[in-house]
Amino acid sequence: MKTKIVIIVLSGMILFSISCTAGSENEAEHLAAPVSLERVNIWSIEAPDLIPNPVYAGALEDGGLVIIDRSLNTINHFDAEGNHLSTRGGEGRGPGEYQTIIAADIHPDGRIAIADLNSARVTILSLHNEEELTFPYKTGWNPQLQWTSRGLVILNHPFTIMASDPGDILMRLYDLETNEKEEFYQMELVMSDPPFEEISCTFCWFRFMDDLRFFTAPQDTSYRVFRVNPETGEETLFRRIGVSPVAYTEEERAELAENRARGLQAAGLDEPGDYRAPQFRNRFRDFFPDDSGRLWAILNGRADEPNRIDIFSAEAEYLGTLNGPEGASSIQYTKRGYLLVRYRNDDPDRWEGGLYRVTE
Repeated sequence: MKTKIVIIVLSGMILFSISCTAGSENEAEHLAAPVSLERVNIWSIEAPDLIPNPVYAGALEDGGLVIIDRSLNTINHFDAEGNHLSTRGGEGRGPGEYQTIIAADIHPDGRIAIADLNSARVTILSLHNEEELTFPYKTGWNPQLQWTSRGLVILNHPFTIMASDPGDILMRLYDLETNEKEEFYQMELVMSDPPFEEISCTFCWFRFMDDLRFFTAPQDTSYRVFRVNPETGEETLFRRIGVSPVAYTEEERAELAENRARGLQAAGLDEPGDYRAPQFRNRFRDFFPDDSGRLWAILNGRADEPNRIDIFSAEAEYLGTLNGPEGASSIQYTKRGYLLVRYRNDDPDRWEGGLYRVTE
């Protein structure tokens, strides 16, 4: 059984013990990445009755596509041409039904994991049979699910812990062979004025490798991605110096303020008079490791510009920058060297995406 490790990074000296930072002489220079992307499939699916609010998507080994809809709480299976094959789930409390899908992950082999907030349960199913496995889990903030070769990682900040200790992040591994959950890591963070080298973010993303090492980054303008080894507590910092964050336009800042005011009004709260919309975007749109352990860091740029993807070696050396597919609104890594991309479009009833092969 693995030892639970608690991390509190307080000393600035730890920055000198982190493995390494970017590797180029001019760290603000964008070098050509040693990889390219080849599009192998494209989907254009107009099915508002099936996916009015598509949130999660995953590409399958056989060329198919799964789209999970949050409004209808359904799992929708399409083939490589975009033809609808089946729909499972739906609103309800019974077996195979969901009330509030709050997290999901789709494995290329057809296994799907879903966390239901209101039912406080995780469901694991396969597109290849009708069997479903359900078990309870501690609900909390920022739930995330991710398939690894060792099982299903379940991550969140349980409400029971958040009541007294808002910095705790629990990571558990569900073993499909033993049907047992084991907590393999607990991250305890300093949430009040943390130092620069502190990994601190209640709603950070976490991206796991098969050996359960994970990547995470603060949701701010700084260029910092941390890789953490849960067995040893060792941290590696992936960083580039001199890459400026991207500023919001005045129109975008006004829209941010308007959306905030609308949200507060819907919640019955008053708008603080001293609120100012942020001047700069968060540094990253997303990030993920590939099968080789390299880090892909998608920079958060303007909507009318191509996605820039900085790529680092497993040793945290900056390898180069790649322009992502034109018109991509999101990019996610799919096992075995593929990227699934969702495209922006002006038709709310149409889901458009593409599958890309990573070539060296």
